[in-house]
Amino acid sequence: MVYPIPRLPVLDWTTFSGTKLSATPCLLTHPNNQFTNSGRASILLALEMLGIGRGEKVLVPTYHCPTMIAPIVAVGAIPIFYPLNGHGSPRLDWIKRENTFDVRAFLVAHFFGLPQPLAEVREWCNQQGVRLIEDCAHALFGSSDDRAIGYWGDLSIASLTKFLPVPEGGCLVANKTLAPIPSLHRPSAIGQIKASFDIVHAGAIHGRLKGLGILISGLYDFLGKFKRKNLVKSQEIKSDPSVSEGFTIDTVQSHRTLTHASRWIACHASRERIVSGRREKYGFFTHAFSGLAGMYPLQPDLPIDCAPYVFPLWVDQPDPGYSELRRLEFPVSRWDRLWPNVPVIEGDCGIDWSRHVLQLAWHQDLTSDELQRMVDTVKQVYGKAGR
Repeated sequence: MVYPIPRLPVLDWTTFSGTKLSATPCLLTHPNNQFTNSGRASILLALEMLGIGRGEKVLVPTYHCPTMIAPIVAVGAIPIFYPLNGHGSPRLDWIKRENTFDVRAFLVAHFFGLPQPLAEVREWCNQQGVRLIEDCAHALFGSSDDRAIGYWGDLSIASLTKFLPVPEGGCLVANKTLAPIPSLHRPSAIGQIKASFDIVHAGAIHGRLKGLGILISGLYDFLGKFKRKNLVKSQEIKSDPSVSEGFTIDTVQSHRTLTHASRWIACHASRERIVSGRREKYGFFTHAFSGLAGMYPLQPDLPIDCAPYVFPLWVDQPDPGYSELRRLEFPVSRWDRLWPNVPVIEGDCGIDWSRHVLQLAWHQDLTSDELQRMVDTVKQVYGKAGR
């Protein structure tokens, strides 16, 4: 039987095998870490902690997922878009020329899970009295400028679903003494139970948890609520902003804590397995997509101290191939649904990335067969021969 390729990590018997801690820094070990419902919720909570509200300005990148901007708009603040250089770092030369006296916060992301240098950004924020929100949604692990990821921002946020086999979860960490984290509500008993079943069932429908999968799938079919096709679709929609609304945020859900099951997995899953698995698979994709006409790895050189989230693949002519990949339910996304009125700035790479960069969703739980299927599908859809 050929199982669907999971977009996100899924529970397996190997999830807890190997060394729990990793030599690569992990944001979950931060002493001031607070688990939240999601990465998006963490941004909202960070803004509330900073007291940012109506009419105040926040610097955000032109290359973005709508879920990065929605919390800013939800509190009534104004997103001010800044350009990126070819490595995904903020164009500070452009920012310094702009009138930023009334900017309250600066949101900077480690795109694709590849660490961005933040020493200069941190210095600028200190000089200007601007709060730095470090977006580690793609980068739960790693170092930047000889400092662990998540330690540069006044506040830093991360997403658990991208690295762990959990249906929800994020975290918010504070590096400076600020206002306390807004009050969070516990999920209902039904929500707690559902999260536990979702974790196990996601593994079962993707061919993991050998021996237990048939029992779990049978139970879900008996309940008549979670058909296999719908579960696969729901995982795809939840993890891919390009097919979800993304432009709004549920403020009630954002103020809920993490379920017990997701918290337990976050605390006990093998982190070294995550890091080593993702680095190995990044190298596999780099080799597979190098030397092809019309496409190339956006950043082929993987930094030493990181665990990437997705594989960024530049495609010269991405359409209509991208639509075909989506039709095939291929694990890929593209940040082409930009927030309204994003400006075109000379020398900015963000707008080009939003169209040409495909984010191939892979993770430590993919098998070698699934990885090869992904490579073969991309090559077939785009019909590219070696140079």
